[in-house]
Amino acid sequence: MKRTSSPKILLSIALLFCTLLGANKVKAQSRQFDFEIRGGSTFCQIDGDNSGNYNKIGYFASVGTSMPLGDNERMRFVVEIGLNQKGSRIDNYNLNRNISLLYVEVPLMLAYDMLDNNQLRIGAGIAPAILAHAKVTTDYADDPLQSENYKRMDLLPICVNVRYRVSERLGIGVRWYNSLLNVAKENGSGTYRIFRSNKGQFNRLIQAGVTLNF
Repeated sequence: MKRTSSPKILLSIALLFCTLLGANKVKAQSRQFDFEIRGGSTFCQIDGDNSGNYNKIGYFASVGTSMPLGDNERMRFVVEIGLNQKGSRIDNYNLNRNISLLYVEVPLMLAYDMLDNNQLRIGAGIAPAILAHAKVTTDYADDPLQSENYKRMDLLPICVNVRYRVSERLGIGVRWYNSLLNVAKENGSGTYRIFRSNKGQFNRLIQAGVTLNF
C-alpha cells in the first residue's frame, strides 16, 4: 500500500523554507549567504528489525542555504529541504524483506567552515521528516500490512555532516543519520534508544554524494 503525505503539510514545509530564506535575506544585509544543491546515494539499515550492514541502497536530493551566526562567518546555521530514502533489506534463511521509506525532511544544523577558502565544512543537527511513501515487499511480493506499520513522522533523527569543495562550485559530502525515536507502530522484537520504554525500530543511514555550491 502506498502512503503519500498530505499536500497541505508539504506546502507548509515549502512555505516555511521560503519564509526562512526571505527573512534571512532581509536581515542579512552585509552577511554572506551560500546555497547548495545535494544529491547521491543512501546506505541504510533499520535498527531493531533484525537487519544490518547498511545493505539497503537508496537515494537523496535536497536544496539548502546557510547564514553566518554573529560576526564570525565561519560559524553558520544551515537549513535544507529534501527527499531522503531510508529503509532496510533483510535476506536470510527465514525471511526476504525489502523496506523502502521515502521521507520529506528539513535538516537544521550548526556548521563550521574550515581551511583557507572555507573548503571543508563540518556540521551537526537534527532532520525532522514526514513519511511520504512506504513500500515493503516480503518474499518479493507486496506486503501492505508491513507498509502501513511505519509512523507518519520521524521526528528526531540526529545527523552529522562533512562536505569538502574540490572546486569553487563542486563538492563531495558524507552525512550520517540516526533516529532517536521509534519509527514503527508495532514491533515484534525491536531495540531501544536513550531509555528502555522508547523501544522499536530506528532508521540509521549514511549519505554519500556530490554538492553544487553557489
